[in-house]
Amino acid sequence: MSLNFGEIVEPSTRAFWDDYDEGDEELVPLAPLEWEWLNEDNTELKLDQLKHLLIIEGQGIAAIAGTAILKGRSPVCRLQNVSVSVYHVPERDLLVCLSEEKELNSFGRITEKLAPWLDVAQQVTAVSFHPSVMHKGTPAEDAEEVCFIRSINGSEKGLEAPNVITGLSAGALSYRKFRDHAGSAAAYACYLDSPVVDSASAKPILKLFKALSVDCADSYQLKFKAGSNLYM
Repeated sequence: MSLNFGEIVEPSTRAFWDDYDEGDEELVPLAPLEWEWLNEDNTELKLDQLKHLLIIEGQGIAAIAGTAILKGRSPVCRLQNVSVSVYHVPERDLLVCLSEEKELNSFGRITEKLAPWLDVAQQVTAVSFHPSVMHKGTPAEDAEEVCFIRSINGSEKGLEAPNVITGLSAGALSYRKFRDHAGSAAAYACYLDSPVVDSASAKPILKLFKALSVDCADSYQLKFKAGSNLYM
């Protein structure tokens, strides 16, 4: 195998692959994904029907999700070995899955663990957070925004090629599509100019959640610890 100006050029026969051999690679076993139940009676949450399953994913989203959307609510369960937790809001017939997982190889298995709820939910919505630099071909009117939103099967402006959704959002929508529930699933990508969600970038995000009939705060204030350069 040789390199030609950064391009991988594979030889026409495996006889020239030298030391590269897929059979020599050691497969690292994947850590098991099991639910750890945290509700009062420590039992599995089984739902025969569910109005709305909301998936929120991205790095550093726990602060705004926990404060403005979940409002201090405790999770009913979390997945071991990954950064995924689930919250039940029975009065709204809502289940919220909060994910800050980064390992790409985990998203398919996480989707499988969510399958019982993906099957029964009337509506599935996935909202993911990304740096704005990840969006290709950003229009001039959006380039100056602190946050702009794109969607697939949703009410916001559509996500155009070559942009794609990834992670748990892609897993959930793909699962619903192959279960013939594609029409009742949508994904929203929130592109932020900063890795930290503040009061300005939170405005369109909270507006989106309200449009999705998710009970949330009217505003979000980033907490800052005095005497420190760290955001809390």
